[in-house]
Amino acid sequence: CRIACMRTTLDLNSDLLRLAMRETRAKSKTAVVEMGLQALLAIGARKRLKALFGKVTLEKTPRRRG
Repeated sequence: CRIACMRTTLDLNSDLLRLAMRETRAKSKTAVVEMGLQALLAIGARKRLKALFGKVTLEKTPRRRG
């Protein structure tokens, strides 16, 4: 494992898992589950970023001419 691994048992819909593996071309069940978790985290990050839109203003930085 890259960082930390946790062994667990999951009851997954076999048809859904098979379709996800075919669609993502994942080599293993573990890979497709990890891809799904990463996708969920990315969706959450985009939602948080979208919520900030218009709430954060940045001051203009003077340009250096040289």
